[in-house]
Amino acid sequence: MTGDRRSGQAMVEMAIGVTIFLTATLGAVQLGVSALASEGAQSAALVGARTASSSPVTGQPVARLYQGQSAAVASLRAGVLGLAQAQACSDHFKVPDACGLPLVCVEYQGDRPLAGTTESCSTQAVTSGSELTLGPSPENLDGSQNPTCRSADCFGVAQSMAPCSSSESSGRLVVCLAYTSWPAKLVDIWIRGAMRSLVPMLSGAGLDALPVNVRLRLQVEALAS
Repeated sequence: MTGDRRSGQAMVEMAIGVTIFLTATLGAVQLGVSALASEGAQSAALVGARTASSSPVTGQPVARLYQGQSAAVASLRAGVLGLAQAQACSDHFKVPDACGLPLVCVEYQGDRPLAGTTESCSTQAVTSGSELTLGPSPENLDGSQNPTCRSADCFGVAQSMAPCSSSESSGRLVVCLAYTSWPAKLVDIWIRGAMRSLVPMLSGAGLDALPVNVRLRLQVEALAS
């Protein structure tokens, strides 16, 4: 009887030891994978910002932003190790305002928006040689030209940044971009969401979720014609 008790106790101790060992091993793997995925998100933000900052074209003010978002999403899909799905305008967004890119543009004279010139940012027509240039509406700028800007650093105030201002959703990453001014001088990129965890855990993003919140501001090259 005593032998059976000792055998049972040994089995219990082994089970506890194996559980602790597996938990520690999975935890170490989680830390390593999370570090790699976080680095992938940082790299994706830099790739997107560099693409978006490359010489915006007169008459096509958000073309580089679209390219930057696409480049960032492609980089994310390769870099987050399957722990989250990176989404762009052409994927799962059904509501246009959730796109993460400016949708409304106006014509500017210098840095002043002109009333009555509102149109879709997809419009490419512009009068050749005119002083008027098409650019994102003030509400879609991430700087002092935006009426809602109340501080020196207004990162995230643009309407196109709204999808990245909401709470993280596990397994989903959103990429938002905006110029800080028009004519464009700086571009902001914001990648936010949450990656799925490999082990049960609770974080600020919820259960079994690892929050991602990457913000980057980069200087824009000269406006091209």
